[in-house]
Amino acid sequence: MLQRLPGVYQDVDDADFFPRFLRAFDDSLAPTIATLDNLSAYVDPRLAPSDFVDWLATWVDVSMDGGWTLEQRRAIVSHAAGLHHRAGTLEGIRDAVQLAAGPDAEVSVEDSGAVAWSVTPGTDPPGSPEPQLRVTVTGADDPELRGRIARVLVAVAPAHVPWTLVPTASEEQS
Repeated sequence: MLQRLPGVYQDVDDADFFPRFLRAFDDSLAPTIATLDNLSAYVDPRLAPSDFVDWLATWVDVSMDGGWTLEQRRAIVSHAAGLHHRAGTLEGIRDAVQLAAGPDAEVSVEDSGAVAWSVTPGTDPPGSPEPQLRVTVTGADDPELRGRIARVLVAVAPAHVPWTLVPTASEEQS
C-alpha cells in the first residue's frame, strides 16, 4: 500500500513510520484482495473449492446428494442451467439421470407418446393413450443409487407423466 500513497506521504522524515503503519492494513486486506483477484475461480464449479461447489448448487436450484462424488457434484452444477432448460424433454431427463447415475452407467429413456398424422381418418394415434416414462439404468442395483435416481426423476420428469425405473436383466425388480 505504501507505493499507492501520494508522493508527499512517501517522502516523510520518519521513513519507518508509514511502512510499519500500513503493514497492519496489508495483513488485514490481503485475504480480501486475493479472494477478489480469484473470484472467477470461486464461481466456476470446475475450479471452486469443494465447499463452494455445494453453495453454487443453491444458485442453480440443485439439491446436493451426499452420495455424489466431488466430480459428479461439479458436473451437475456445471450442467444445471442446461438441464433446467431441457427439463421434461427426453434428452434432459436422460442427461440428468446420467449425471446422477455416474459416467459408467448406461441410461435409456422411453416415453409412450408420439406425434404423427395420417391421411386416413379414424386411425389410432401412435403410442399408448396413457402417458408413461420408462427409465432403464444399468448398474443401478444399489438401493441408494435407485433412490438418488428417483429423486432426480421427480425433479425433471413432467409432473403429469408417471415414470418407472426399470431394472436391467441382472437386477431385482424395484
